[in-house]
Amino acid sequence: MLKIISVLCLVNLALGMTMNQLMAQNQVASTERIKEHVYYLTSDSLKGRETGTRGGQLAAEYLANQFDNFGLAPLAGDSYYHKFELVRKHRNSILVKSQGVLLFWPWHFFYVANYNHADTMVVKLVFAGFGTDLELEKLPIKNKALAFIAENPAEAYHTILRIKKEYGNTRFFVIFSKRSKLMEETWGYDYVLSDYQLPNDFNQRKEKYPADDWNTLPVKDSLSIYYCFPNVLKKVFSLSDKELIALAKKNRKQDFSLLQTLYQPELELTLNYKTATVDTIMAANVGGSFMGKDTMQTIVVTAHYDHLGEDFGRIYYGADDNASGTAALLESSRLIAGDYKKGIIPERNILFLALTAEELGLYGSEAFIQSNLFSKSETVLSINLDMVGRWDKKHEKNRDFVYLLTAGNKRLKWFAVGKRQINLPENFQVTHRAGLNEKRTFKYGSDHYSFFTREIPVAVFFTGLHPDYHTPNDTPDLLNYKNLTNISTVVYRYIHQVSYSKNPFGNPDKSK
Repeated sequence: MLKIISVLCLVNLALGMTMNQLMAQNQVASTERIKEHVYYLTSDSLKGRETGTRGGQLAAEYLANQFDNFGLAPLAGDSYYHKFELVRKHRNSILVKSQGVLLFWPWHFFYVANYNHADTMVVKLVFAGFGTDLELEKLPIKNKALAFIAENPAEAYHTILRIKKEYGNTRFFVIFSKRSKLMEETWGYDYVLSDYQLPNDFNQRKEKYPADDWNTLPVKDSLSIYYCFPNVLKKVFSLSDKELIALAKKNRKQDFSLLQTLYQPELELTLNYKTATVDTIMAANVGGSFMGKDTMQTIVVTAHYDHLGEDFGRIYYGADDNASGTAALLESSRLIAGDYKKGIIPERNILFLALTAEELGLYGSEAFIQSNLFSKSETVLSINLDMVGRWDKKHEKNRDFVYLLTAGNKRLKWFAVGKRQINLPENFQVTHRAGLNEKRTFKYGSDHYSFFTREIPVAVFFTGLHPDYHTPNDTPDLLNYKNLTNISTVVYRYIHQVSYSKNPFGNPDKSK
């Protein structure tokens, strides 16, 4: 065993690491500190940490105080804050129940309505295929809410106006069959349905797409439109969006009578309409850094601290998303600070950056990258921590794991597995194989994407999706603190490897 340890030490020394640096990697994260961070960030007083709210501000102040206590250098001059503006369009809210059971939370929909009040009503929902006259004539649609398929928002709007004029229906659930280019640009939602924009983006898109601004469209007679996320109607019809589309196509070939057999659920809609207004809010990223020997190279470690806030009196606590990643960010920064105070200086700068407005469309990371605080030429790696407190279906039996998903430099994975393996906790697994949902999340689901689109290598730590994602049930008592502690330790050691090695991205076979 001693011989093996000696060999590993020689390998790491060959990579340019001193014995002090190797010994520093033996530090471990503190479960108690992590719990303290998580429980504060998910406390009722912060009300879900929504960007631009008092709760979000309290979270930012807490993070700045932690960085200051650890001894990190302020992000901007003598301030730990990077403040920026967001243009906000006030949104409406909806809860959907069936037989008293809550089916959907407000964040499952985007909605358009032209009146300002709250009410509750019970409606029958009919799936009307593509919303053509031939389909509607075969269905009992009078005084019903209609769900139909459209290719894009413009097509949906014209279909709605036609149905409203000819049949008098006023409530619509829209399922998009595919994303338009505009929707791709704004994370799957048409920009006019997005609640927030960076000021420059808002002005440019408003000028580019004036006809699509729903605030100026003639929405009349209490018309209500609900744009559904993919698969959101599966709980209603027991069919996914893809299955509903296939059914609608098949219906066209069978005398348009097939949809008559589909279950027509009774839904209770609780609606909270707000007059469409636009204003500006202030938001803040929070960061601190350690200067390295080479001040022209920086590794950025990020985690978003914002969440969804509250709606209908229910707080979206966001324990896993993303108090867990924020706690891991704080704890790994504390451990690096301990090394720094001992005179163990990294080869390159390390910037710890807690981002806001991720839930609104990655606007915190975008604002940072568009600011003068960011240098593309000096940023050599982005490490992102998002949702590292729970587990997915694949890991029900073995919950001691983390996904490490990398892009931009295939050698990044070598630091956790293989030839440059860091010291992992006992029985802890680092995996690079993720399911489809996890791969989608990696592609564009968090702040690393803003760096990746600038051709900066990225490494993402993540433990997968779960049923409580984006619901008020994502609470701190459900986190796996043992694994979160292990992940924080692994993140610290990973940062240590890529920050303290003289040639972290070189071929290990040729490193001498």
